[in-house]
Amino acid sequence: MRRTTTAILMLATAGLGSAAPAAAQIATARVGDVTHLQGQGVNRVQGYGLVAGLNGTGDGDAYLETMQRLRNLMERFGGSVPSLSTLKGTRSVAIVMVTATIPEHGAREGELLDLTVSTVGAAKSVAGGQLLSTPLIYPGYEELFGLAEGRIIVDETTPTRGRVPRGARMERDVFINVIASGVQLLEKGISSPWIGADEQYLTLVLEETHAGWPMAAAVAQAVDKELSLSADVERVALAVDPKNVVVLLPRHQRNDPASWIRDVQRTPLLMESNEARVTINRSAGTLVVTGDTRISPVIVSQQGMTITVFNPAPDGTVPRPAVERQDFVAIGVQDRPESNLRDLLEALNRLKVGFDARVAILEEIHRAGKLHARLVYEQ
Repeated sequence: MRRTTTAILMLATAGLGSAAPAAAQIATARVGDVTHLQGQGVNRVQGYGLVAGLNGTGDGDAYLETMQRLRNLMERFGGSVPSLSTLKGTRSVAIVMVTATIPEHGAREGELLDLTVSTVGAAKSVAGGQLLSTPLIYPGYEELFGLAEGRIIVDETTPTRGRVPRGARMERDVFINVIASGVQLLEKGISSPWIGADEQYLTLVLEETHAGWPMAAAVAQAVDKELSLSADVERVALAVDPKNVVVLLPRHQRNDPASWIRDVQRTPLLMESNEARVTINRSAGTLVVTGDTRISPVIVSQQGMTITVFNPAPDGTVPRPAVERQDFVAIGVQDRPESNLRDLLEALNRLKVGFDARVAILEEIHRAGKLHARLVYEQ
């Protein structure tokens, strides 16, 4: 955003602390809405394979030796690969990396998963190609987890990448273990007199946007209040750090942990609805403001535009500055202790300030300590 004249945006604020903050509104969520179980999450199996049947868009003769080594590997894991002796000068084969994502709750033998395929050599496209039988292993293991093959579907804009719907067949079960013994927790450095070496536990991991001591303590207290009686213990949960809450698995639930996990995740959690947060997603071009976000008096100059947030006169009047052109918005907020971020964003929108400039302005105000909200970045 380039301007030859100065645009001034004024947000008037009353003296800090001049009005009592509104009572915090309370919203009910569930523990499972803000946490996930340690051990739960997506995993990926991958391997290197060959795509055949390309129309002159493959890797070429320089990669024949590597292709032969891959062919030997694929046959060792039970794959059937045609001879490569007639490939010279054809560019009909490409070396690819193959990846399959195992769902967060695991996968069973025989289950079919979607694949992604991407070239690793000089191939220009895998369009129209057939992925030959490719072994899939988990990084760090030498055991076969799955086999992948099938016709590749590519996006016209990225012909070197493609996908094979339901192209990976799992050759073994992958179970997700979310239960740990007290010994395992102690070995990981989670130390507390409350943790018993012969007991079993779950660990609730707070999502990054909610992590912090206040929320960790709130989760532990909520689970304690809801489930300590049924567990027949004085304490059933402990916040061990700002991101992790350890929950006891009662002895009488060890044969049926699913119902206990269900009860833990369903536990009601009281959350302050005015938690101040600004979520920035650069790839999507979005700004999401939640809670009671405030701005203290500050002046920011950004690419020829000056933004002024200031205290009004004692009588509440807002002076009108002289400007060279009418790129000016005055917002009266005498009934509030500080300016609200929503007012600023609305004014920037009226001044047609672009997304990148808005983000830069917010980040500068935050760095100056004048934006009373938490900045969260999403991919």
